[in-house]
Amino acid sequence: MESRTGSWMKMMMAGGRTEDSGGWQRVFLLAVVFCTARFCHAEIGSREDAFVGYSEKSYKKTVFPAPRHGNEFLIFSTRFGDIRVELLPESSPNAVKYMKSLVTQRLMDGCSFYRAEPAGPTIDEGRDSIRPGYALVQGGLYSCGRQETKNLHVETAVNNTKGAVSLITGTSEFFFNLEAHPEWDGSFSVFGKVVDIDSWNVLRRIVALPTRQEAHSSGTILRMLQSPVPFKTRLELPTPIQGS
Repeated sequence: MESRTGSWMKMMMAGGRTEDSGGWQRVFLLAVVFCTARFCHAEIGSREDAFVGYSEKSYKKTVFPAPRHGNEFLIFSTRFGDIRVELLPESSPNAVKYMKSLVTQRLMDGCSFYRAEPAGPTIDEGRDSIRPGYALVQGGLYSCGRQETKNLHVETAVNNTKGAVSLITGTSEFFFNLEAHPEWDGSFSVFGKVVDIDSWNVLRRIVALPTRQEAHSSGTILRMLQSPVPFKTRLELPTPIQGS
């Protein structure tokens, strides 16, 4: 027997047309209510749900004080413009040091953003259930064949709030949180944060690009960009404070 969810999704995919005299608007409204009641408030779950294929070892966690002032910026230059990330060495010194080393050694130049997961209700191919989107943009050395295993301690002073930029534990990959992800707090080192609207606009353009769904052996569906977005990186010092 076809599931109730599957029947509703087929109606939505067909433009919401039914024999109901209320028309497609009524069907769409009912679908939204159904989604909100059953799925949209579901938690994404653990880090394994979103970041399969990476090391899942148990890493020792190191807690540092929360950041107190502005610091250096890590700039990702793309064809859509620059993404400016304020680095947070007070809270994640090891992760920041590692990311800066990738920049100074020019190991990230020519690498790409290769994964873009939108926020909001998401339907995976071959399934009839709705889940919350992972809401992230991911990049790193994997895209240019230079992926490293880096066993840094997880630094947990800063949470995965909207705009936080996190290093995926045990790897050279990182991601931008497009929404807050409290379920991932304590699993990743947040090494920076997006600082301006222009940077957000670049991220919005990237996450809106066409993707293909790629099934991992675990069953998790990843949304990989059909055309990855290359970037170059540089470090930028903060503007000196007058009188300092």
